[in-house]
Amino acid sequence: MRWRTVIVNKHAKLSYKNNHLIFRTAMEQEVIHLSEIDVLLLETTDITITTMLIKRLVDENVLVLFCDDKRLPIAKLLPFYGRHDSSLQLSRQMEWSSERQANVWTEIISQKIKNQSRQLSVYGYNEKSQTLLNLHEKLELFDPTNREGHSARIYFATLFGQKFTREASNEINAGLNYGYSFLMSIFAREIVKSGCMTQFGLKHANQFNDFNLASDLMEPFRPLVDQIVYENRSKDFKKIKRELFELFNQTYSYGNKQMYLTNIASDYTKKVIKVLNGEIERIPEFKV
Repeated sequence: MRWRTVIVNKHAKLSYKNNHLIFRTAMEQEVIHLSEIDVLLLETTDITITTMLIKRLVDENVLVLFCDDKRLPIAKLLPFYGRHDSSLQLSRQMEWSSERQANVWTEIISQKIKNQSRQLSVYGYNEKSQTLLNLHEKLELFDPTNREGHSARIYFATLFGQKFTREASNEINAGLNYGYSFLMSIFAREIVKSGCMTQFGLKHANQFNDFNLASDLMEPFRPLVDQIVYENRSKDFKKIKRELFELFNQTYSYGNKQMYLTNIASDYTKKVIKVLNGEIERIPEFKV
């Protein structure tokens, strides 16, 4: 089972030999078997990587994240086809009924609001936590009254102050965006592995977003990022960013088991797609 998150943050050459990633600098060398690597984060632009290694990383479904010159995630490496019968699954995706999509999306958002409520309760904001639950009780199919938006405004204002907005340029939003980019990348990989296209979302339909479906599926998991940023809200972005790497290292409760986030995302995505295909009835629940 893959379990390692490999972060390269200095000048290095990455190459391939005998199913291993070879990491070389002027002073050191390390060899890592590809079967161990779940995520490869290239945090600097001062890295040379061979095309053979890229090809083998794709073969092994390793999530590769590229950062820009500010060390912010800018791209991910995804294969065109995630499984042998991708064409069959794509045809199924095109036939997902609007009713089934609405039911699945509404359940996903239900989980998100409940997780936000639990998060507020953990930090002692019990009154606001109950307010979110009250909004949740009125959640309708596809949320025509925007209970999700109302909940989010209360949630973020409670955690980060009444003047806080998600549009502001500050350390907290930088941290949130950085963590959410990790979540989107994780779910995008699992969607491709399941044979689906990431562009076609359940409710997200932004023509400029190539990962609308990942944006839908990741919603209940956002509070994991919020928790790390909240607990480090007095620190600068560089330190918040380092703490966010713990998303890959911690285990979380899921289905009566303790599992790594990438494994949870894999199971969650597969089962959501099975529901959309009409193969099973209910999506799994993720609780923070």
